[in-house]
Amino acid sequence: MKKINLRAFTFVELMIVMIIIAILGVVWFYSYVWYLAESRDSQRKADLSQVSSAFKIYKQKRWYYAIPWDTFNITYSWSAVATQWKLDTNVRLSSLESLPSDPKNEKFYIYSTTIDKQEFELYATLENDENPIAIVNWNYKSVSKNILPTLLLATWATTWTDIEIQSWSLLWDVNRKLFIYNEQKHNLWYTFVEPFSPTSDWTSFDALLAEMENQGIYWQNSDFRNCIEIEEWGKLLLPLSATAFEYQIITSTWALVNTWCTL
Repeated sequence: MKKINLRAFTFVELMIVMIIIAILGVVWFYSYVWYLAESRDSQRKADLSQVSSAFKIYKQKRWYYAIPWDTFNITYSWSAVATQWKLDTNVRLSSLESLPSDPKNEKFYIYSTTIDKQEFELYATLENDENPIAIVNWNYKSVSKNILPTLLLATWATTWTDIEIQSWSLLWDVNRKLFIYNEQKHNLWYTFVEPFSPTSDWTSFDALLAEMENQGIYWQNSDFRNCIEIEEWGKLLLPLSATAFEYQIITSTWALVNTWCTL
């Protein structure tokens, strides 16, 4: 009678198989988590784009942008240049059935508009580490000297009603640490860790200026050649009472010079 040789898995082989399955499970889990985060980031970008389009329709009908609800002021040289707070249900856009909110923590996005209600910015925090951590959607272009190429959004986490962005503001002033700029992580409106409170890396406003200069992106107003162009573009981030202000304009030799423009 022929002997049948039955061979079972050894304990070591079973352990190897279990380890492989566990590794594959971990890889699948993190891939799935990454996919969800990437999907939510795509939704955030789409939300900002959708709201931006809705704002433009709003302005076509009313000639100005909606005002954020329960706002605080962003000031330059101690004069209000913009107002900011949440894009909540008190902002009504007829072209949208409802205002979007963050797909993970359901917080409203941050919104600001210049004091003349002719420019706006929207802000969201991104989740995926491979993306920039902050994203800004705006139609704003700076022409005023000492103001960055995009109007900085400020996260308000206290009872202040004004946040000053003048470059000579005292360095120890906490107001100087309340700004983010496009595709950077300074002073995020919210995080994705409980209790979803505002956070900051506490980079000062002067440090932001220096960082942008080092990156070669602090180059302003290259398409404005005189005061008339500035006025025609209407990109004036100024108090309504202002009659003159200092700007940087481009010369015939492509140099930036300081110029006082009378409005």
